[in-house]
Amino acid sequence: MKTNTRALTSVLLGTLLAFTAPVTMAEDATWLADASFEKQLTPDEGGWIMFDESSFSRKQARTGSQSMLNAGLSRAVPYPPHFIGTVSGSYQEFPAKPGSRWQLTGYGMTPVALEGTPAFGIVQLSFFDSGGTDLGTMETADSETSLAKTSNEVNSQTPAGEWIRLDTGIATAPAGTSTVQAFTLYVDFSGSDTSQGVYFDDLGLCALDDNDAPGCE
Repeated sequence: MKTNTRALTSVLLGTLLAFTAPVTMAEDATWLADASFEKQLTPDEGGWIMFDESSFSRKQARTGSQSMLNAGLSRAVPYPPHFIGTVSGSYQEFPAKPGSRWQLTGYGMTPVALEGTPAFGIVQLSFFDSGGTDLGTMETADSETSLAKTSNEVNSQTPAGEWIRLDTGIATAPAGTSTVQAFTLYVDFSGSDTSQGVYFDDLGLCALDDNDAPGCE
């Protein structure tokens, strides 16, 4: 957790160069605390740790009355690199062992279509060793490696006002893993000069206990 900002930034820069959890599962069977964002638990209570422009919101909800909003503003500037980007999000952290298998699912939505690219919302799993070193990230379904990959995301092509299912697929913790972090993220390096973001709701984090487990449903 001490190196989250550095690790997250490096993973997302790699991404830029190169997310159905029903309510019953979100509240009853998931590892996540407050998976549908209704309780507004503090980090000390095991709730979501938020960074940059992230907050609980009553403006949109897939179920219940609240969701998580990750937002930000990407500005165009008259000097290199000619735009300033933003990364906002929320996460929870859990103990994990090498070889353990994890899957994060949920829903994302933007009420107004996102402008520009890259601008997207995702769910993400990241693995860390005991020293806080980022060992790899798996963001969306069908990733073939542990590195970041953008697909299955809320982006400028996603219909406005429609809740989109997001899914990391099944990620296997690499050697040296001590913890896994489950994220909601909004990334915007579009230079659109527009404040925008993505709402997230009804998340579920599964730990699969054997190789035959089918994953989250």
